[in-house]
Amino acid sequence: MRIRQIVFAAESLQPTLDSLSAVLDGPVVFRDPGVAHFGLENGLLVSGGDFIEVVSPLPDAGETAAGRHLSRRGDSFYMLIFQCDDAGPHIERLVDRGLRAVWRHDADGLVATHFHPGDFSAAIVSIDSMPSKPGNDAWHSPNAHWFWARWPQADKPKAQDTASGAVAALELRTPNAASLAQQWAENLQRTRSGNRVMFDGAYIDFVEEAGCTPYFSAVTLRAGQDSPATIVARAEQAGLDVNDAGFTFCGVEWRFTH
Repeated sequence: MRIRQIVFAAESLQPTLDSLSAVLDGPVVFRDPGVAHFGLENGLLVSGGDFIEVVSPLPDAGETAAGRHLSRRGDSFYMLIFQCDDAGPHIERLVDRGLRAVWRHDADGLVATHFHPGDFSAAIVSIDSMPSKPGNDAWHSPNAHWFWARWPQADKPKAQDTASGAVAALELRTPNAASLAQQWAENLQRTRSGNRVMFDGAYIDFVEEAGCTPYFSAVTLRAGQDSPATIVARAEQAGLDVNDAGFTFCGVEWRFTH
């Protein structure tokens, strides 16, 4: 099971995408009209074969889950999407454990289910698997098929061509780091080492913070074609708050590692 897509909610879609595109030096590779079903508009960027999505409520959408999230937290981490070989057994096991499926899709080999953010405490979590087709790389490959971005395509950047790389780590802050890490490890059947839960090619660190509502506080990307220093320099040019490790954007710290 790998982290394949991280999703941020933002009040203003295009300025957020423009800033992210400038800093990561990559285009918006897809806009999905299907998210209008949720009262949203979006855009996706590719980073080392993983995807960074920004969603915003449509002006006339009325009340939406993303809108409620924004009213509580402002621009911030909103959703985490995992990819695995076969999502079906994972999904059914989670439902059997009492987790609440808020959206389900199962057609033409594409299986995906969104789980209520309250069941994972910090974000909507989706478990997905993609249809196997001739010529598609296996799910764990950097260039594996990802339907939600209609990718890879010949005119879109490949995993090895992007300025930044794949997701290496996430940080989740919570008042109960040990118990929440254990809960995630059990729910997703992943190895836990202390307060770190391991996934294929990445991990999530659960960090103790007294009195907070659980939230994702940091994203670490691997280096891509550009060095971390080059990316941070672009962030500074874009007017973002920067430090030696990275920059702050959309409510989280962005860090980089080789």
